[in-house]
Amino acid sequence: MRAEVLARTWKRFRRRVLKSALKGFAGLLLRQPLWDGRDVPSPSGRYGSGAGAPLPFVLLGDSSAVTVGVLTAADTVGAQLARLLADRLDCPVDLDVTARAGATTAGMARQVRSVAGRGTPGVAFILIGGNDVLLPAPLGRAADRLGRYVRELRGAGWEVVIGSCADIGAAPALRRPAAVVASIRSKWLARHQRSAVAAAGGRVVPLATDAFRSAPGRLYCPDAFHPSAEGYRLYLGLAAPAVTEAGEAHLRAGASARRGQVALVQTCRPASQSTAARGHAQLPRPARRPTPRPLRHPTEVGAEVAPRPGAAGRDRR
Repeated sequence: MRAEVLARTWKRFRRRVLKSALKGFAGLLLRQPLWDGRDVPSPSGRYGSGAGAPLPFVLLGDSSAVTVGVLTAADTVGAQLARLLADRLDCPVDLDVTARAGATTAGMARQVRSVAGRGTPGVAFILIGGNDVLLPAPLGRAADRLGRYVRELRGAGWEVVIGSCADIGAAPALRRPAAVVASIRSKWLARHQRSAVAAAGGRVVPLATDAFRSAPGRLYCPDAFHPSAEGYRLYLGLAAPAVTEAGEAHLRAGASARRGQVALVQTCRPASQSTAARGHAQLPRPARRPTPRPLRHPTEVGAEVAPRPGAAGRDRR
């Protein structure tokens, strides 16, 4: 009992120290405080009213998947992609946003385990990497982790789409030296994310674009770090084809699996039922063999049978 109390106390102390260190580190990188995402309404829910079973659609990752920088649920990444899937696929879409602002690739493990353990798979869209770029963490390890996450989700039946790391250094909120380093690290991480995700069987959408450098006042929200609603729409235009393709692939796989189950049931049906179902008459049962009559004068095996009286005389006549 005492050990559990000490462990909880140590965890709280470690979190406080880490938060203080991150705040101090952020002060070296950023010109101003950033939005924390608390004002972003959750868009989770059902979208569309088409026929058939609903398509599960989850968003994992960091503040980009949460859509920090917008103030209405309709402008979030999740809501816009869910509406797109419902319209293109003509089926209901169940959206669930498990992303958390401030998450790193290492910290996303709990999100992945939660989604991979669900009974009904669907489409997963992941936006991750910005915090890995800003923190002094090894990027190669982050890319390898992302590849393992994709492999785990694919093994659980999910179609996975990754938006590779955008150019974090384009954000005006970053101080000049930090912006240069962030741009270099962003490109390096995006390149290794593409390799790791492709090897794991996922789809990759490159999100790097020069538009944010040419129009920062329009494409960034007031904190000058997270995209604005218009900036997110620019990202969505890049990601929408891959997400739609993943949804179509999931529906095709489900239809193929159902056809396979029907064929298996028909193959395993008893022969009498299958024959009657095809309109053929059943084969008649084989007739029983007649039971031999017992001999009137049974003899032992190998003994001669004595002729009945008078039989010899009749034969001679």
